[in-house]
Amino acid sequence: MKFEQIMKPDQWILSQTFTVKVEEIPQVIGLTFMKLGGFIQEQGIQILSTPFVSYKNMDENGGLDESAIEMEVGFPVAEKVKNAAEIESDSYFLPSYKALSALYVGRYDDMTEPYFAMMDEIKKIGGKFSGISYEYYLSDEEIPEEQQETIMELVYE
Repeated sequence: MKFEQIMKPDQWILSQTFTVKVEEIPQVIGLTFMKLGGFIQEQGIQILSTPFVSYKNMDENGGLDESAIEMEVGFPVAEKVKNAAEIESDSYFLPSYKALSALYVGRYDDMTEPYFAMMDEIKKIGGKFSGISYEYYLSDEEIPEEQQETIMELVYE
């Protein structure tokens, strides 16, 4: 797996946040992408890039409390969405950040090892993991699981 150090640009976000158990993640992601995607289409909102899921409360080793995972599901958008509250969502400005990025191809359930490898790489370059990760899903559900493509980003200082 090839890693790249990136500086993510400032961006507006339309998203929903949740605290969930690990087994609830797939259902939350699917329903939220459909809800936000429908709202975006209906409102004519311009999407800037791929939808994402962010995990907010990871420890320094990449671990999560599987009974209370803080996650955000959203889309980068062109500008603030003033009526986001209509669908119990938030629209905010996300400042730029440094991240280690990698393209992962494979089953979602097998992403643990790539996360650990990225944590090690952050330490090797003298960085400190911030506890926040982003996953950008490039494939749709029709693609076989072992061929799914995901961009993984780990935010660091």
